[in-house]
Parts: sequence; structure tokens; C-alpha cells
Amino acid sequence: MRIDKRHLLFVAAMAWLVASGMLFWRSTTYFELRKGWKLETAASLVGGILFFRVLFLRISSKHIKRIISLEKRKPSVFSFFSKRSYLLMAIMISGGVLLRESHILPTYDLSFFYFFMGTPLFLSSIRFFKAWVRYPIEVLDVEN
Repeated sequence: MRIDKRHLLFVAAMAWLVASGMLFWRSTTYFELRKGWKLETAASLVGGILFFRVLFLRISSKHIKRIISLEKRKPSVFSFFSKRSYLLMAIMISGGVLLRESHILPTYDLSFFYFFMGTPLFLSSIRFFKAWVRYPIEVLDVEN
């Protein structure tokens, strides 16, 4: 399936939003009201924002620029990530599952880790939504 670049930006935004939503949902499933939860939640949020600024801001910018500069007018719907990014995503998902299933961290701590990781993904999705809104809408040829 092929779509125009503008809609590919929307697909990318939705992919990042769904990924962040899954991490936020995981965060809530392991969360417990315990002493210090407010401070730990605030630290996870601040850490996630900093992680966004340090790494994900650059990553999302790179993906947005790559989508906009694709040669094909209507690229594949799956081309919002490069092959390398799909591999990295698979490694990160596998790492998260392995971390959860190995019980290296208590589930309570996992809740803050998932919240921490969901934050930069959510902020990245906002960048993709902004790029989608700002991308010029191409006039479609309509046959009479």
C-alpha cells in the first residue's frame, strides 16, 4: 500500500503515539501507591523529557526529514522507518519484554521505567503530528 508523504507523516505520528501509549499503559499496570511515588513519577517525567532532548529530538528530526525527502511521491506505508530503525525497534521491544520477564527489576520500578521511556516517544509523536499538519497538501489530479 502506498500513500503520499503527508499521510506517511501521520502514520509515523500514530506509530509513535501507539508505542508511547503502550508504555504508559504498562506503567499504570505495575504502578502502586507507595511512599515516594510522586517524586519517582516526577523524576521519570523529567528524565524522559531530558532523554527526548538528548536523543529522540534528533531521531525524530532525522525521520521527518527522511520522509519528506523520499524520492517516491507515494512511498510504501511502511517506509516511515528505515530498515535500521525497524531493527532497533525490534531490539528495544525485545529488551523490554526480556527485562519484564526476567524480573531483574521489581514491577514497581518497571512502572517508572516504562513511564520514562513513554515520555520521549509521546513527545516525538507530537513532532510528527506537527510535521503532518505543516506539510503542504498536494492537489490531487481528479479525472472528470
